[in-house]
Amino acid sequence: MTKNNNKPMNKFFLYTVFIVKFLFGLGLIVWTVMMTLSSDVGSDDDNAFLSTYHKVDDNFNEMIISNAKFDEKYNIRFIFNKEIIDGLSVKDVFLAQRAIKKRSTRKNMINIGKNEFKYEITSKDGSELKNIKLDILITMTTNHYFDKKLEFYNNTTTKVFDITQKGYWNITGTIEVDTHKGYFFIKTNAR
Repeated sequence: MTKNNNKPMNKFFLYTVFIVKFLFGLGLIVWTVMMTLSSDVGSDDDNAFLSTYHKVDDNFNEMIISNAKFDEKYNIRFIFNKEIIDGLSVKDVFLAQRAIKKRSTRKNMINIGKNEFKYEITSKDGSELKNIKLDILITMTTNHYFDKKLEFYNNTTTKVFDITQKGYWNITGTIEVDTHKGYFFIKTNAR
């Protein structure tokens, strides 16, 4: 016959295990916070519409209203290589990058190597346009190492730029004519 030993666990051992688990958990929390702070999370300004995402988020409704007013006064056409885009649009903001695979327009707009961008703008009432300013940022969706910034003032309507990386790209920018401002956001890819 064997005697069953149902002794309670040593209190010192139990407290030691509890304290070790608590300190280990606390250490993991501190390590996570330190790694997050050192990885620049939240410090990346994605430059959509040549602004920070905070400003875009706070003012998105005003941007859409501004685009509607701009479209009432002006006709604008963007030409990336051979792809023509009529009017201002920010609809691509709401699409995932993978949506590019399934669509037939705005796909493969950028080439590896030389690319040409030009724009045409006219007023709907036929008046002469002065003080035109167009700023464009062509950026990869994953980083800002290969960004291309194009700036156009008054009579400049064409620019040539080089792209060296395959992948998904965003083309974003603003156009100003006198006091009117418009915004655009285009998702595409380079191959």
